[in-house]
Amino acid sequence: MKQATTKKLLAIAFFMMASACTVQPTLSVPVRHDLGVATGANINNATINVNAPSWLWDERIRYRLLYSNPTAIAYYNLDRWEAPVPALLEHRLNIPAQGQPVNIKIQLMQFEQQFESTNDARVIMVFKVSVFSGDGSSLLSKRVFNFSKSTKSPDAIGAIESFVDLTDLASKELSSWVASLLETNH
Repeated sequence: MKQATTKKLLAIAFFMMASACTVQPTLSVPVRHDLGVATGANINNATINVNAPSWLWDERIRYRLLYSNPTAIAYYNLDRWEAPVPALLEHRLNIPAQGQPVNIKIQLMQFEQQFESTNDARVIMVFKVSVFSGDGSSLLSKRVFNFSKSTKSPDAIGAIESFVDLTDLASKELSSWVASLLETNH
């Protein structure tokens, strides 16, 4: 009886090892994202410099669960930014300067997804902007921009899609504001 049990165990072990060789595990690899295709560069655009606190110079996509632990920052495991967020914004923002040389300094203060509940998320982007004359000698104006958008889905893909939309909105609002500054200071 012991010999029959041993043979059955050996047969089962052999079958498990043989099947393990044929079944390939699905390994998830992190996916890299950016903020979308940048619109064509124009020589009449403003010079933009984006800076941020050290915690935003990261490629991880941040989120926070406001409903359970609002002070804890979490990160998606399988989705990453292609570069740190300030570099992505600097590359993506395209601000016309109407032929006038201007320097735009942006201090990114917040860039994260926030969950009000398990199925209700939004992305937040807050930055402070200082616009200087082309030689940098005079400050034309300062302003804080605060953007927020609900995500289509409460996950990394929803966050990324909404961050792309927010970046487009930020670029339009920033362009409009800079245009009005240039008109009044011309």
